[in-house]
Amino acid sequence: MPRRSPTVLVVAEDELTRQRYRSALEDSRYDVVATGVPDEVLATAKQASVAAVAGPVGPRTRRSLLRTLSERAPGCALVSLGSERPPTGPHDAHLEAPVCPDDLLATVDHLATRAVYFERLDALVAAARRATATDPGRLTRLRDETRQLQGSFDSTDFEAAFRLVDVA
Repeated sequence: MPRRSPTVLVVAEDELTRQRYRSALEDSRYDVVATGVPDEVLATAKQASVAAVAGPVGPRTRRSLLRTLSERAPGCALVSLGSERPPTGPHDAHLEAPVCPDDLLATVDHLATRAVYFERLDALVAAARRATATDPGRLTRLRDETRQLQGSFDSTDFEAAFRLVDVA
């Protein structure tokens, strides 16, 4: 079964801001969706691996959007983009404006890898629960993929994994 490319959501009301961040990610391995429409933000975040929030949308401030997305799309990693650093949480990373395209891509790469790790970990647990009677090699493959992905992790990545467990 082919794996889909991770989706990255770029959020900002200002079209030029959305275009700037989208163009920094377009040549990458991600499906990039950029929007400034409040309903689209939440719907897309529920399916996305990473959301980069660069500004307000409608009546919601960047901080308010980050809070809402952390509550209603817990599987989506959040990047706060802007000159004003939000208070601790609910984001996974913050990049100070003006954001260097290479820094944005490196941050998205890290958080997307973490999201793929969480997906593989879920699959590993599900396979272990089923005892892999129909495909005994599947459990081994999933375990190996999971170990390979976690090689680049730090303590904040593992803390994020436990936050997801708490949500479930």
